[in-house]
Amino acid sequence: DGELDAMLDCRLFNIDEDEVRRLLRHPNAAVALSDAGAHLSFLCDAGFGLHLFGHWARERGDLTLEQAVRAVTSTVADAYRIRNRGRLQPGAWADLLLFDPRTVGRGQKRRVNDLPTGASRLDTPAVGVHGVWVNGVRTVDERGLVKDCGRPGHLLREFGV
Repeated sequence: DGELDAMLDCRLFNIDEDEVRRLLRHPNAAVALSDAGAHLSFLCDAGFGLHLFGHWARERGDLTLEQAVRAVTSTVADAYRIRNRGRLQPGAWADLLLFDPRTVGRGQKRRVNDLPTGASRLDTPAVGVHGVWVNGVRTVDERGLVKDCGRPGHLLREFGV
């Protein structure tokens, strides 16, 4: 068909893993990432949290799994002053990820054609994830997205005020 069907993976930043370890362990560091869905056809960093759990915590031991979970939950919520998020406590919104600590990580990037008009994007499948709950409602199970679960999420229009 004349199309090149190749996928390249490159490390653009933070290629020195010992220096990344220093950053991850710094008390003022916040682990976060978002390009808000831009660049779907050639970038997919959606699995960064799972990579933190699998690679940096389990495989390298640069931080404990508990520290990794805290880094992408309460540490970020506190840094951005997002109230009632990032902790399991009475009165807080409950977003949960159920995963197997022995296998959690991200899978191989793949190209999927599920955008409007059949356009393609990159996807990074989750590995070792058994469920996701948003505000107490299960939205993902072992098979993928749960049908007819509604839209339990809430749009945050302001925070840090």
